[in-house]
Amino acid sequence: MRHTPTGFWPLQVGGWLAFAGAMSLGRVGEFPGPVIAVVEWPFAALGFIATLLLHHAFVRLRLGTESSVRMLSIIAAASWVGGMLWTAAFHTYLHNVAVPFIGVVSPGITIPFRRGPVLDNTVYNTLTLLAWSTLYVGLTYRDALFDQRARVLRAMAEARDAQLQMLAYQLNPHFLFNTLNSLRAMIDEDRNRARLMVTELARFLRYALVERPLHLARLSEEVEAVRGYLAIESIRFEDRLDMQMEVQPEAAECLVPAFLLNPLVENALKHGVPAAGGGPLRVRIDARVREAGVLSLVVENSGTLVTGSEGVGLTNVRARLEHLFADHHTFTIEQHGEQVRVCVEIPARSAEGQVHDAGVAALQQPASEHSADAAAVRGR
Repeated sequence: MRHTPTGFWPLQVGGWLAFAGAMSLGRVGEFPGPVIAVVEWPFAALGFIATLLLHHAFVRLRLGTESSVRMLSIIAAASWVGGMLWTAAFHTYLHNVAVPFIGVVSPGITIPFRRGPVLDNTVYNTLTLLAWSTLYVGLTYRDALFDQRARVLRAMAEARDAQLQMLAYQLNPHFLFNTLNSLRAMIDEDRNRARLMVTELARFLRYALVERPLHLARLSEEVEAVRGYLAIESIRFEDRLDMQMEVQPEAAECLVPAFLLNPLVENALKHGVPAAGGGPLRVRIDARVREAGVLSLVVENSGTLVTGSEGVGLTNVRARLEHLFADHHTFTIEQHGEQVRVCVEIPARSAEGQVHDAGVAALQQPASEHSADAAAVRGR
């Protein structure tokens, strides 16, 4: 314990006011009102001062860092010393200040106090301070548990961010390598088209390597990045690529994992085959918000699903979805007629933090719960 426990002052002031009130009510009918006011409230005030001295001593001794046995010994000894000081101070006040004052102000009031030993009633006062010290230590350990939990949550959040950053960096050389391979093949075939591809590549890499957010991005930004990527690939495919894209306006404003669509589209181009009858390779992108408050992203390509064909891109997508959304997402790859369909479903949350369905409000940032809890603990 290196600081005042959280909530100490409200409990300190309120507790001693309640103590003074209870002591006063206990004397009603036994002592006259003026006697109660002059005796019981100063008695509580001296106890208040005694506990402030204990608080100062406990902070200086760093009570929370002691072993249990030593801590109990310190609490017992401090409460006994504090009880004696409290008793002696009240004895001095009572017989040298309160009794003469009452005799002068109200001569007709009989003083029901006799002069006894200076440390008379020390045991009672010591038990009161011992109870106060026990509550004080409880508050201290509560703070320690909150701080420890906050440190654990911050460490978990930092580890998660580090993992996501590693996965994001893994994509950069992966896509750059594949795109450069396409460019290399194009140079030998058509230099003019190769120059056009370099221009489109520069635009694409600006987003992929510089402008792309680390974790989440608007779907509209991801769509623009995909258009840049497809501009490069369309040069290579010429008329052998039939690309269709349908993005619902409501879906375009939703947040998705950054660089989510590119691995899905690249996988469709890499493993897709031309349609039957010599037609072009067909790729379709569909994004919409369903009534259940779920953002559905579908990427389809003509071809046949090959089991175990997942590469770096799809594996990376699975890992990032797991880190960002935990159990609140689905990621499926299946054969759908003559098409291979990849479907991603995540909570539909807009960039302004609005959830598109009240039923999924709890899912608007599921993997960030630990960070939020840590922040709440820090904000106590």
